Amino acid sequence: MPEIKPAVLEALVSMIVHDLRNPTATLGANISFVREVLDDESVPRDEIDDALADAQQALYDLMRGLDQVSWIGRWCNERSPAGVAVEGLRATFERVRARVRYGELTIEQPEAGLKVRGGDALERLLDLLIANGHQHAPRTVVTLSAARTGDTVVVEVVDEGRPLAPELAQLAFTLEGQTAVKGRSEGRYGRVAGLFSASILAQALGATLDAVERDGHNVFRVVLPLS
Repeated sequence: MPEIKPAVLEALVSMIVHDLRNPTATLGANISFVREVLDDESVPRDEIDDALADAQQALYDLMRGLDQVSWIGRWCNERSPAGVAVEGLRATFERVRARVRYGELTIEQPEAGLKVRGGDALERLLDLLIANGHQHAPRTVVTLSAARTGDTVVVEVVDEGRPLAPELAQLAFTLEGQTAVKGRSEGRYGRVAGLFSASILAQALGATLDAVERDGHNVFRVVLPLS
């Protein structure tokens, strides 16, 4: 088991509890609203539909957060967080597209036949990076692409949010770094220790994960061995 200082663990748990309270509160508030107005014919149907959609999104965010807690627990026990399988990137990208429920995603399809160690681990990793992009740049487009470079494939997630500060580029993907980047717009903190959770998935894939700035945009890069 990795050595974790008690103070670091306490801070992490506190952040996770805080992050999970947000979707829980949203879920409760919208369910209460629907219950109160369901039989009130003066309330427009679209208001009820909007409340149900918000509740559904909150439930999705809550379930994703709980998954991240599970991955961190597996990491503590030195176990793989999610399933890994060799497969084509195009299939993975399409599953990732289906996961996006908030914000707009543009996919630049990779060349046919590109296969990497992917499966559920890569799908969930990309989902986290895309969610981070939408969190830090709401109502904007996130772009997902991939290109072969020698014996590797570089997958990029590009968004319009404030780029991760260079001095935080390594720290943001570590357990200890979550408290350091929390509350800093240039720290790109992802809900429920999102970037640390992403790094756990990257480790399971034998991939490297980093972030750079390009033309004022934040670029998350996942470098995978070609299979």
